[in-house]
Amino acid sequence: MKKWIVLFVLLCSATLLQAQQFKVKVTGITDGDTFTAINRDKLQIRFRMNAIDAPERKQAFSSVSTQALKDMIHGKTVTVTVHSRDPWGRYVVTVRAGRIKDVSAEMLRLGLAWHYKKYDKTPHYAELEEQAREQRLGLWQDPNPVAPWDFR
Repeated sequence: MKKWIVLFVLLCSATLLQAQQFKVKVTGITDGDTFTAINRDKLQIRFRMNAIDAPERKQAFSSVSTQALKDMIHGKTVTVTVHSRDPWGRYVVTVRAGRIKDVSAEMLRLGLAWHYKKYDKTPHYAELEEQAREQRLGLWQDPNPVAPWDFR
């Protein structure tokens, strides 16, 4: 019986974590898919954008991708919806910033990140990446772009 209670509590807390939505103030941008923010209790939290993988620091378009994310969210209060936590303890989130309803989608639309299909199967994100690729936007200007997961 105790095992079932423990299992139930764990499942409920995982569901609550994934359903959380709250506001944070963005204080730092690490790269095109990772940022730091403070919550209402002034706790500093690291976040990873859901569904995308931006160029690594030594890759082409890394600085452009990082700057674009900075322009969209740095210094702003944004709404994050938590999906999970990654192995590094970062919250994997969807971000809403003012008129931008989904910052991950915007990064894909601009061609400044790859759709991280290994972890996300959302057709809309795949379509946004494909459109940016066809229009040769952002990193898709490079004749031979290398995905971050292959670069690492």
